[in-house]
Amino acid sequence: MKSFKNYFLIVLQVFILFLAILAILSELRNVEIRYLKMLDFLRIQFFLVSLISLILLLLLIKKWFWFNYLVLAGLVLGLYINGSYLVNYTSLVNVAVPTATDSENPDNSISVLLINVQMSNTNSEALIDLISRKSPDLVLAMEVNERWNEALSGLKKDYPYIQEAVNEKAYGMVLFSKFPFRKKEVNYINNENVPSFESSIMLNQTTEINLDCLHPVPPTHYKNLPDNEGQKEVALLILGEKIKGRTNPTLVIGDLNEVVWSHVDRSTGTENLLFDVRIGRGFYNSYDATNILMRWPLDHIFVTKEFQLQKLERLPKIGSDHFPIFVELVL
Repeated sequence: MKSFKNYFLIVLQVFILFLAILAILSELRNVEIRYLKMLDFLRIQFFLVSLISLILLLLLIKKWFWFNYLVLAGLVLGLYINGSYLVNYTSLVNVAVPTATDSENPDNSISVLLINVQMSNTNSEALIDLISRKSPDLVLAMEVNERWNEALSGLKKDYPYIQEAVNEKAYGMVLFSKFPFRKKEVNYINNENVPSFESSIMLNQTTEINLDCLHPVPPTHYKNLPDNEGQKEVALLILGEKIKGRTNPTLVIGDLNEVVWSHVDRSTGTENLLFDVRIGRGFYNSYDATNILMRWPLDHIFVTKEFQLQKLERLPKIGSDHFPIFVELVL
């Protein structure tokens, strides 16, 4: 029993040092090396595993030697590195987007449901029922192919204003709106199969907002799907340049295939222009809906300073590998 305990302690110490190395390497989150970039996605998992390892380490070690202190230092370093990102999604920090009061003008409010439907998901009825219950003003559906586009066509009765770019490459998008568009454009920034939407919407006769919908490729290589192998992903940076010159309130939504961890300025190249509605409120992990151990926030809502938050929800599963995200905002 004693030999097993000693063997387990050695394995645990080696594992902790490995975690510390991964935590240090995760600081290289902005390099164009896909394997290093993927470490940025696992901060919640790394933090929880490190916390469990700390408890085990303190329980198992009876006599402390220099190597034990080295292992402990590596563990604390990893907790600090990952925790410094995760803390922004807790109540320990102030919210970045103010909470709206009941006295706000309902004529200047907008609700949005965004969902990556997952192209292989055939349960369209679950999403349609969810939209019927929540009745959002905007619905952004991503990974829409022709089959999904046909399945959602019944929404056109309640959502007469539509922007779409449907394809079979897992990056089709359709935006359903109850509000009229004043402008709408479909752009292809890095890849001819990966559209983004740039539009402006009239909430009422006098209030116009800018809306940007994006679904950039993830930092990994796919054999049969679009990626930016050998290129830098610049969709968010190009968006940031556009936002710098705007005067209308701006709303940015989409499956960004980026965890961000509240560093919106760094991701978009802006400074104090866009704010993450999650900051100070919670993770609202939208991916992976099929695996409770591997979840992180991929579907994002960023807003300019004019907006306040009325409601933010992660909604139930609809058969996709993403959870739907619902948000209500007011000006």
